[in-house]
Amino acid sequence: MKIFVIIRNLMIFIFGVWFFEFYLDYKLPEENNLLLFFVAIPVIWATISQLWTSYSYKEIENSAILFCTHILSMMMLLGTVFLVSAVLNTISDILDPVGVFMFHAVGWTVIAALIMYDIVDFGR
Repeated sequence: MKIFVIIRNLMIFIFGVWFFEFYLDYKLPEENNLLLFFVAIPVIWATISQLWTSYSYKEIENSAILFCTHILSMMMLLGTVFLVSAVLNTISDILDPVGVFMFHAVGWTVIAALIMYDIVDFGR
């Protein structure tokens, strides 16, 4: 199960980054929508992060709930990769190369932390 979750997370991360950031090159609306950047995206992202760390796979005894947990985890990770990619693609035009690098480092560190949480969770 541990290897399955690790491979699942890494595949979603790698495919999601390639698909959203490079293939689609998806960007958020160009108008200065501060509500989107400073309210909606942080609230969604904080909720996803809170849900991700609020339970442990070891606590789930019902196989139907475990299956639903895997589906929900995949959706949360894919949603996080999408949000990070969309924000990075949107702001990369206004940043210098150091800023682009640093925003990528921060964004992908969050994704790596979610994946690391799953690995640590299985080690408990």
